Amino acid sequence: MGLRAKDIVLSSSATESLEELQASSDPNSASIGRRIRALKPILLADCLHGEVVKGDRIPKALRDRHGLENLFLEDLPSFWRLLYTVVRDRGERYIVVVEIVDHRTYDRWFRRRGR
Repeated sequence: MGLRAKDIVLSSSATESLEELQASSDPNSASIGRRIRALKPILLADCLHGEVVKGDRIPKALRDRHGLENLFLEDLPSFWRLLYTVVRDRGERYIVVVEIVDHRTYDRWFRRRGR
């Protein structure tokens, strides 16, 4: 049994990305959206499901923008990535999806970091 989370919250940036994917007629976008929806129960049951990004490898741009102390990533179809952090509030764990990004954006943040 994994470490459970009470809820999943999307940052404004992640919300915007998800809305763009859902509005697109591209079949790849639909497949990315389906995978994101399928991840919800998985992440709620085990908030540590994703790949851990080591603290010193969290890009400064993301750390500054979202105040990250930890970062996890999930692979999505078409080389997209879902980046999330786990936070605690009043003893409860929450997942905050900070970014849903394409391969180009992800590579810009993580290039030459020995993933």
